[in-house]
Amino acid sequence: MKCCIFMPTTINIDTNSYLYKSSQLTENDIRYKQYFEGIQKIYQFNIDKKFDIYIADNSDFFDKETELKEYISKTSIVIIKNIPNNYGCKNKGSGLIENWIHNNDVLSRYDWIIHFEPRQLLKSNQFIDSFLENPRNLFNMNWADKRQYNTGLFCIKCKVLLDFINEYTPEKLVNNNLNIEASIYNFITNNNIDYKTIDKMDLIWFPTNEPPCNV
Repeated sequence: MKCCIFMPTTINIDTNSYLYKSSQLTENDIRYKQYFEGIQKIYQFNIDKKFDIYIADNSDFFDKETELKEYISKTSIVIIKNIPNNYGCKNKGSGLIENWIHNNDVLSRYDWIIHFEPRQLLKSNQFIDSFLENPRNLFNMNWADKRQYNTGLFCIKCKVLLDFINEYTPEKLVNNNLNIEASIYNFITNNNIDYKTIDKMDLIWFPTNEPPCNV
């Protein structure tokens, strides 16, 4: 089995964007601290694993020298920088899909993708360890709507992910005001793709303008 951890990031957000001006995005200095801690923790949990780890950032953050960049340079994490971000300012899920599309060649090297958004802090590695013990499409369900996945951490067969982004384009999410959580769930269930769920991701999530949540 060939798998990787793929971490899409927007470490330095555009403060002129609609999402930021409408208070849907956390300020850059707070984001930076959250990303730093989240990246450190997932690397510490998986430093001995036999898979590749990527950060794919769709901002200009890695064009300059920072403590985070210096930390990553001392790890085995691969940085992919300056991902196109034409849609993320309109729809968060569209920005994520745009990132996946841009990295199609990278993702296609693997059988499985462990997707993790590192502006979250893992409390344990139980989700990833469960997947590694038994590779499968693995999700945690949204606690408020059982027709949505929590997409901050999930494991998915590469072919399924690539088929998904072929059908659910960034434009489709923007034009139809769709969210990524329901879109992936609908794609999986409508195509009768086998998947399993796990009770919790065992991480701390930092929603914008709300207290941190244990998920």
